[in-house]
Amino acid sequence: MEDRELIRRIQDGQKQYLNEIAEKYYDDIYYFCCYQTGSREDAYDLAQETFLRFIRYVDRYQYRNLKGYILTIAMNLCRNYACGSGKAPVLPESFESEQGGRGEEEAQVSCGREYEERENSLLLAAALRRLPDIQREAVILHYFYGYKNREISRMTGASYSAVKSRVRQGLEKLQQLLNREDFYE
Repeated sequence: MEDRELIRRIQDGQKQYLNEIAEKYYDDIYYFCCYQTGSREDAYDLAQETFLRFIRYVDRYQYRNLKGYILTIAMNLCRNYACGSGKAPVLPESFESEQGGRGEEEAQVSCGREYEERENSLLLAAALRRLPDIQREAVILHYFYGYKNREISRMTGASYSAVKSRVRQGLEKLQQLLNREDFYE
């Protein structure tokens, strides 16, 4: 069922469809919060709070872009978290993967690739956290979630040119950080 129809039914009193929306978008919201906070536990709490706020105000929602709307709620919660937590961001915990059912040689090659991908993800996450909040937010929304600059502009309340500049400057800073030899130490 499309988002527009889900929202219509929810606003008509069929609240069971809230679960479908949560299932559909939970992972995206959780990972967005992970990149913003660097903490699985805090990301879990922020994702839960995002959906609680969505549920609280769903009757007032005017359909445009549901995922963008929910990400905007998460973005605002992450901003409040950053301002009020006083916590220093930490590297996200790595995800454990299993090698079951593969030959030993294939498992070693695959394990090497998975380790390299995990290491690259951790380095990228660390570099993202070194960006100013507004640049990190714009880069994540643009490159990880595929939003256009105009959509990000509507979500964040910043002008189109400001968003375009944040994305460009954020990418440039990421490249500089990742190309520095001392970054890896």
